[in-house]
Amino acid sequence: MTENATMTYAKPLPSPNRDTQPFWDACRNHELRAQRCSACGRFRWPPQGVCPACYSWDFEWTRLPDTGKIESYVVVHYVSLPAFADDVPYVVAQIIIDGTDEHVILTSNVVDHPWEEVRVGMPLRVVWDDVTPEFTLPKFRPA
Repeated sequence: MTENATMTYAKPLPSPNRDTQPFWDACRNHELRAQRCSACGRFRWPPQGVCPACYSWDFEWTRLPDTGKIESYVVVHYVSLPAFADDVPYVVAQIIIDGTDEHVILTSNVVDHPWEEVRVGMPLRVVWDDVTPEFTLPKFRPA
């Protein structure tokens, strides 16, 4: 676990539901996973009961590559919650996960890189932030 996990985590945490809990369980095991339709093979993101392409209810949780690229991003300079005060400026990016035909796009932080050098199309690799015993957050740094 990271140093953060030994302290009280003050930032917002996910609120998993029946559809998303397997994703967060995989993250706790340092794996990216997404639903993949058993009928047509399309990735379902965000996790949901029915395939948006063929309307099948059947799926499996498939392990994803730990790499992707930035589709878009913003640099946050304003402290909206006191828990983020030490982080500004920070990058929030939409990251297209490799090998998913652009169907899995995660919103996460780009870390360990100057915000001024972040660019659309930048290749990234997941890093894991074990923030509590229950939650591990996927974050990304340049590949």
